[in-house]
Parts: sequence; C-alpha cells; structure tokens
Amino acid sequence: MLVSLAPAVAVAQAEPSGVYLTAYGQFTRIGASSLSESGAQGAGSGLRASFGRGLGGGGDLGYRFGNGWAAEVEWNYRTHALSSLRQSSTTLATSGDFASNTILVNGLRRFTSTAPLTPYLGAGLGWILEIDLDIKPGSGGPSRAYSRSGKVAPQLIAGVEYALSPKLRLVSDARWLRAGPIRSDNATGNSGGSIASPNYNPLSLQVGLRVGF
Repeated sequence: MLVSLAPAVAVAQAEPSGVYLTAYGQFTRIGASSLSESGAQGAGSGLRASFGRGLGGGGDLGYRFGNGWAAEVEWNYRTHALSSLRQSSTTLATSGDFASNTILVNGLRRFTSTAPLTPYLGAGLGWILEIDLDIKPGSGGPSRAYSRSGKVAPQLIAGVEYALSPKLRLVSDARWLRAGPIRSDNATGNSGGSIASPNYNPLSLQVGLRVGF
C-alpha cells in the first residue's frame, strides 16, 4: 500500500509553490428558521422564516506550499431572499433578505495528480464583519432591519480545480459556513427591538477563476 501511494506523494511534493488569487460567484441556500421579534413594532414570538434563492461573491488570496497544502484569506458576501415570515397560519411578510459580510482564514489539502483536475478539501474559521436581516411586510406595519457584527463561524470546503493553463485554473467548490443562532439588534423600523435567534448556516456552491503567480 505504501508503494502504491508513493507516486501520488511525489506529485504532491512537486506541486509548484507560490501565491494565487481567486475571484468567484456563488449560489447559496439556508434552511428555514424559528425566531422571535421583540419591540413595539415587532411581531412577537412563534415566527418562522423561510428563505429562497441566494447569491454571493468574493475572492481569496492564497499561498501553495508546494507539498499539497495551501492557506488562504477569503472575503465573502452572501445574500438570501426572505420568501416568507409566518406566525402560525398567518403570513406577515414575503420580502426581505438575510445577508452577511465575512472574512475567513482557510487551510486546504490539495490531492494533485497527473490529470488537469486537482481535488481539494479544507476547513476555515471566519469572522462575520456584519450580518443583516431585513423584513419588508407586503401591507401593514413598518419595514424593519436588524444587524449584528463580530461572530466567529467555522467553514468546511470540498472542491476541484481544472487547469486551463500553467497559471490559470477554473475552480468550483462547496462551502458550508456554520454561524449558528444569530441575535441582532434593530437598526431601523423598530427602535429598541431585537431578533432572536434565526440560524445562519449557509451551504454555498461557487465557481471562479484562480490565477497563480
């Protein structure tokens, strides 16, 4: 078995080291979540928020160590459309969004081969610079916006690169960020109110271009 692994290890160690830059677009989803909304303009407890389509984008600055390992600093912005906010059988809103702005540090293990495809796995730790939940009722009641900053969130990564040239690669991967329950204070529309505590655990598929230097 050790003999059979030797060629793959040799190829991984021969991988060129150096800096790379990546830019990507993203499709992203989060699950429905229970929450409560306090304050004079809040809807109270027993709420259920569902989210539809999500889009995002970002990029990373990374370094390949030449032995199959890489590290990167990533910036990411995601936004998920609020499809419904319900209280029991009553629909309170069908418009709004749940969005975040995040900085992450990732470590990647690249499984190189002689083929143009390079699969990789990774994990990271993020710092949410800002996360916002906006609620826009269709009729009756004010629009409300809630915001929070400064929450730690781990991330798991699985993806693949395809070499278009020695320096340019097409990349695609799935990234699961787990921020957990988010308590946010009101920014507009419900002074003194707050939201507690929708879960923010987006699963995202991204496609981009990576340039090596």
